[in-house]
Amino acid sequence: MKKDVIYSLRMSKNMRGALKKVAKRQSRTIASLLDKILHEFLQGEGLLPEAEARNEQRWFTRKQYFKPANILLKTGSGAKEMPIVILNISLGGVLIGYPKTDDVRLSEEDTQNFELCLENQNADRPLSFNCKVDWKHESGFGVQVGAHFYDTDDNDMKVLRSYLN
Repeated sequence: MKKDVIYSLRMSKNMRGALKKVAKRQSRTIASLLDKILHEFLQGEGLLPEAEARNEQRWFTRKQYFKPANILLKTGSGAKEMPIVILNISLGGVLIGYPKTDDVRLSEEDTQNFELCLENQNADRPLSFNCKVDWKHESGFGVQVGAHFYDTDDNDMKVLRSYLN
């Protein structure tokens, strides 16, 4: 989507602070977050076509990855391991996908936090990243989940950084 108009907006310090927190959690700028919020609202109102392309600018460049991995979900009864596919990854987060089947079905509560475990040839052990879900989208036969990293291990981040560069 071509962005060729600038619009200034006044808001309270509290609102700006809240936007700043959400933007940081999602590894994006406040401008990118406001663009996303407005875009989703206008699509919901039927004023923007669903297929309109969006060009998001993120803090971290995403890299197409397409590799199998596992996520570890902590549940009330312990932990549940689930195979997924990483679709893309950045220093800020990950986009994962998994098939929509009866035996692989995550509830909204399950998908709030998970641990991503992936093999990497540049590391002597699997890399592990704590993830917080930003969104979940079901379509066709699959589910996609976008998540950001938090409380990351410095060594795992160094390995990921070297892979992404």
